[in-house]
Amino acid sequence: MSHSAIPYSHLYVDLDGTLLRTDTLWEQVLLLFRRPWLLIGALYALLKGRGSFKAYCLRNAGIPDIGLLPLNQEVMDIIHLHNEAGVPVFLATASLREVACEFSRIIPGIAGIIASTPELNVKSENKAQAILEHAEGKAFGYIGNDSSDIAVWRYAKGVFYVGSTPSITKTLLKDHDTLTIIDGGSYASFSSYIRQIRLYQWIKNTLVFLPAFLAHTLHGENAILLSVTFLVFGLMASSVYVLNDLIDLQSDRIHPNKKKRPLASGDIAIPIGLAMYIGLLASSLVIGFIFLHMHVMYVLLGYALTTTFYSIIGKRIAILDVMILAGLYTMRLIAGAETVNVPLSEWFLGFSMFFFVSLAFVKRYAEILSRKESRILIPGRGYSTGDGLILLISGLISAMLSVLVLALYINSDAVIRLYAHPHYLWVICPAILAWLLQLWFLAHRGKMHDDPIITMAKTPMTYIVLFIIVFTILAATV
Repeated sequence: MSHSAIPYSHLYVDLDGTLLRTDTLWEQVLLLFRRPWLLIGALYALLKGRGSFKAYCLRNAGIPDIGLLPLNQEVMDIIHLHNEAGVPVFLATASLREVACEFSRIIPGIAGIIASTPELNVKSENKAQAILEHAEGKAFGYIGNDSSDIAVWRYAKGVFYVGSTPSITKTLLKDHDTLTIIDGGSYASFSSYIRQIRLYQWIKNTLVFLPAFLAHTLHGENAILLSVTFLVFGLMASSVYVLNDLIDLQSDRIHPNKKKRPLASGDIAIPIGLAMYIGLLASSLVIGFIFLHMHVMYVLLGYALTTTFYSIIGKRIAILDVMILAGLYTMRLIAGAETVNVPLSEWFLGFSMFFFVSLAFVKRYAEILSRKESRILIPGRGYSTGDGLILLISGLISAMLSVLVLALYINSDAVIRLYAHPHYLWVICPAILAWLLQLWFLAHRGKMHDDPIITMAKTPMTYIVLFIIVFTILAATV
């Protein structure tokens, strides 16, 4: 592209949603979530005006790590082409000047900035006037993404639109002979939403059926009620996955695999993510209150509070995070038992706790092995890469203890009363031990996926052990 081929002498580029596939102000709001008490001050600042709100976010959240934010590569290519043609490129953004300056320092090809101050929000007509004054009567091009940018495009010689909203496209084509449309990924695909809510993780919620299955009451009305419990825990868990990804945006973008998640990559915008979180959470609670007993709802509310604490604070505290994860699995068992009014043996609860602690440790251990740097703190976690041996020992001990407690449970009066041939159940102990040890072997060899659920699903031993357990329980029952 030569200079003579470009009918204008300046190019102005919007930042949020245009050069970036995210919004810096929303990124700062999410950083405030790590210190929830600051959100109260943010609401007060918002009442005083948008400029005051932006200043508050900048003061308390700082500037997001620019090197990690997802860029729109097509826009970057256009900037590069204009630089080659000798056309200066300027950042024109409603973000505060401090944020814009940091971007101009890091992003190559930016000759200067036009940005907001706490007193003046450079958006819509304000941005148009600022650009007209800066261009000093010369023709200019503008790249934007929002209906508020129409005020700027009205004066632009070169019109670039990042997005696909029909009404904006129609307006621009009415006023301009030429229009360059850039795919901004404004509409995420259906698969992106499915990946975001982690639908495959709902398999964990099958634990709600286990107490009724072991008590031989998984039929009729109980099966229907447990299906509702399965649904509300699935919706609640998905809401937490969304919240977790929102809070973990920066650390996920460092991770080689997690950076591809819809929120981290910018496929799903932050406001939509927040709406998903609220919608999933509300759906879970409404369905639960309508169909389930209050005792089950107490467990669900406890699960919601615990997972929220885990997402914001708990997962950053070593060992506590593992205990919380194990406790969340056990809550599913308790909810299933409360749904059909089946008492849970203390032995069974003890087995489940040790069993799930081992699974939580193997997840953390696999994360550590995936990091090659020695003694480096893992982003978003309370562990360094030198903690692997401690996690390995703790996880293996937990696995052994779980099988020991299971053996004691099988020998308890509660089991003897439920089964005609309780001694058959001893077969389950070596089967579970073999399965746990194989998971640890896979983790130690670096073959564990970031999400252990995926590894379990791909491991033949999982299905062999599951068959052994179900067949043994049925044989012991008859």
